[in-house]
Amino acid sequence: MNNRWLPLALLCLSIQAHALSPDPDRLTLLQLYDASRLNDPVMRSADSSHRAAQNEEAIGRGGLLPQLSLSSRYGKGGRTDGGTDASYVDSDDYQSNSLSLVAQQPIYDKGRWAAYQQGKARGELGEVQYQVADQALYDRVAKAYFAVARVENELKLIAQQKAAIAGLVDQSQRLYEKGQGAITDVDEARARYDLVEAQEAENQAQRIAALRTLSGRGSLPLLEIVPMREAPPDNPLNDGHDLGYWTGLAREASPELAARLAEVKVAESEAEAQKAGHYPTLSLTTQLTRRDNSQYEELSPRQDSYYVGLALDIPLYRGGATSASVRKATEALAGAQADADAQRQQLSEDVETAYAGVVAGYAKCRATQRAVESNQRALVSTEKGFQGGVRSTVDILDAQQRLFEARRDLLNAKLDMLQSYVTLHVHTGQMDRAVLAQVEALF
Repeated sequence: MNNRWLPLALLCLSIQAHALSPDPDRLTLLQLYDASRLNDPVMRSADSSHRAAQNEEAIGRGGLLPQLSLSSRYGKGGRTDGGTDASYVDSDDYQSNSLSLVAQQPIYDKGRWAAYQQGKARGELGEVQYQVADQALYDRVAKAYFAVARVENELKLIAQQKAAIAGLVDQSQRLYEKGQGAITDVDEARARYDLVEAQEAENQAQRIAALRTLSGRGSLPLLEIVPMREAPPDNPLNDGHDLGYWTGLAREASPELAARLAEVKVAESEAEAQKAGHYPTLSLTTQLTRRDNSQYEELSPRQDSYYVGLALDIPLYRGGATSASVRKATEALAGAQADADAQRQQLSEDVETAYAGVVAGYAKCRATQRAVESNQRALVSTEKGFQGGVRSTVDILDAQQRLFEARRDLLNAKLDMLQSYVTLHVHTGQMDRAVLAQVEALF
């Protein structure tokens, strides 16, 4: 199957599976990626640039192959001095037509060879830039999906918190009406309820904005995403690979670093092309010419001729432009090498940050899960104390707030860990649909 149609096939299979799922209106992470792979404007631009770059080597090779051209002249001429000559025809006007076929084969031309090397380097650069764009798409898709998940998690917790506070308001109101409670308990519960409602309104607006960003990523309608599970995930880095492994993998397989190194090759070939301006060129030239000329009476009006020879061009002086171009290309090469060194250093830092994000995120998920369980027990104890008359409504509200914050921290820590896991694979060039499916299973 042609690689251009592979994403479309994957999207069709994904949509078919989506239609058979229990809730077809919920968008999965893989479905968003498949749609973005076809419709994301950045990716479409990368596809076009990639196809354009595939012609760079052929363009450079063309300068090394024979150059063939056909030229012709068709026109009328004559004398302007009014004179006559016995060798001319009676009329001062004459017809002159010519047709020439010229072939040239470079024999020694450093500039053309450097242009060929530059074409190869530009083709390689186009390939790795496409890989960079392909890897970056996974990162953008995950960020857009997780942004919606983060807001929806908040809204789900707020809805649960509202229900719990509403129950507390009713309970406090009944106790107050029976003379067993204080009006301050009712006011505290209602104030907290109003505050949570205000937070819900703000998050609803954020949810719409996040959904629009997500739908625009893949040119999709506004769809809900699959709800996130609150259970802490398994450790995604359970294969025993340490930071040194990922750092070494990044140096070998990172498309970002490969793109910088390819830019160095392009700069090197450009420098060689400019230096070639100081060297002579030698080429084999052949020419076949046919002329039709009615100017002469005694000579044949048609003349066929040929020419075979060597053409030597020795540059002497071009106003200093060649030397200036060499200096410019040399400085550009030094800059490209410095950019590659900077990218290598930045890559090590990014990989270390992403790896630490996964490791620390997993540890935080386990810790916040314990915090959720502890706050759940604390809330139950506070509610029993309230029934026994030793705790107030404020104590219950504070206990509820701590529980919901712990649950929110757990979900956010899980999202941060999964995002770091995606970023780690993107920087090392290992991100693919299989890894994305693993992230979706941990979601």
